Amino acid sequence: MVHEYTITLLPFDKRFTCGEDETILAAALRHGINLRYGCKHGGCGTCKALIVEGEVDQSEASTFALMDFEREQGMALLCSAYPLGDIAIELSDYEESELEGGAPIEKFLAEVAAIDYLTHDIVGLKLGLVKPAQISFKAGQYVDVLVPGTSETRAYSMANPPSRNTEVELMVKLMAGGLFSEYLRQRVKAGDRMTLEGPYGGFYLRPTERPALLIAGGSGMAPMLSILRDMKERKIARSVTFFYGARAKRDLFQLDELFGFEKSLPSFRFVPALSEPAAQDNWTGATGLITEVVAQEVPDACEREAYLCGPSAMIDAALAVLAQLGVNEDRIYYDKFVTKADNAR
Repeated sequence: MVHEYTITLLPFDKRFTCGEDETILAAALRHGINLRYGCKHGGCGTCKALIVEGEVDQSEASTFALMDFEREQGMALLCSAYPLGDIAIELSDYEESELEGGAPIEKFLAEVAAIDYLTHDIVGLKLGLVKPAQISFKAGQYVDVLVPGTSETRAYSMANPPSRNTEVELMVKLMAGGLFSEYLRQRVKAGDRMTLEGPYGGFYLRPTERPALLIAGGSGMAPMLSILRDMKERKIARSVTFFYGARAKRDLFQLDELFGFEKSLPSFRFVPALSEPAAQDNWTGATGLITEVVAQEVPDACEREAYLCGPSAMIDAALAVLAQLGVNEDRIYYDKFVTKADNAR
């Protein structure tokens, strides 16, 4: 028999139950409570919170994302924390409204409708939903994909806008030896069926009027496209600049659509940048690391919000640059692609 414990979120006095065999984060999401999180496997630190009453087992938590001194202070990674009894968690930096209103997390059966190489190492995958036939999500969120023939899941952001709710469009960075990557390279075909779970994530455009900076690299393109496609459909006229970093010209994709947004969105600008352009690229655009380009193009960003999506190193560098540019920490939202074994989005 599985024991269930009561989890209390302070100062809101909000309660939910959590089994001894599930993490506090998983239980919260199951109950429709939106705790902050990122990778869901103890690597990014987004779900870090203070345990003020009770004890948890978090032996699976990364010692990088949760330092020893933080453990001693009572901090825990909620995605890796299993309750050992009733627990009280202090969420003093939350607004109560942040905990409410999330789309229900469901399992979906999906069928491969199309496979397309977007670059030499990024594959576009379109999946039609079979059961349930529709998904409700916010532009910028992601789903977990069960790798066919295994018990392993991989997380990928959706590129389609919420209006296209009968399908899921993914952009997958192919990794050498990656479990899902090798499946896509060697076995995938139209009609294959996959199991998805979601939507997950707190990465979405906040409903404010502040000018927004979008910064991405690699398959971090996907959630940004979802956001921009949604803005176009809803005729949102907010000022947005999208900085996208790639190594060489062959790593750029979706350019026609992205530059097209400059015509359909009245206050939008797209800035691609190459860090190592090849001689044959004949590149005349911005060069350098994308964070360097942001610093050059936006010397004062104190009134802006920032949305970041991509590899950990890029996110960490961008956070440092944005702090120098005056962006308030509570106006920076990011989806950090933390790998799990061979996992990469």
